[in-house]
Amino acid sequence: MKVLSALSCLILAVATSGLAAQTPVATAARVAEAPDLKRGRLLFIQCRACHEVKAGLPHKVGPNLNGMLGRKAGTAAGFTQYSPALRAWGQTWDLALLDKWIEKPSSVVPGNSMAFAGLTAARDRAALIGYLQAETKAPQP
Repeated sequence: MKVLSALSCLILAVATSGLAAQTPVATAARVAEAPDLKRGRLLFIQCRACHEVKAGLPHKVGPNLNGMLGRKAGTAAGFTQYSPALRAWGQTWDLALLDKWIEKPSSVVPGNSMAFAGLTAARDRAALIGYLQAETKAPQP
């Protein structure tokens, strides 16, 4: 009984101190909006053969993706293997464009040289984009 009474006092003290109001509550909506970074990391395994995400690592068959968001497509410094179609495209990478690209690159820029069919599941694309944002330290919108 004393333990229960002490626990009740602690709960009451936290509730009335304002500390409870300062602690974020994980609502179902917030959890649903949070990218699944573990899943994104697993999905990125298929990208890793051609791309790096950490600053300072060399380009591979494809460009290092660090700093990609907010940059004009086809302009990663030091990467010279872009297809003519991608170089001429002229778009700047943002989250919506990246989502479309990951879904099916060939439909976004016909004639690009990226050998990736795409991810059709929106959940997978969101997880991969969340992972890319976290790993490249890209700003969240």
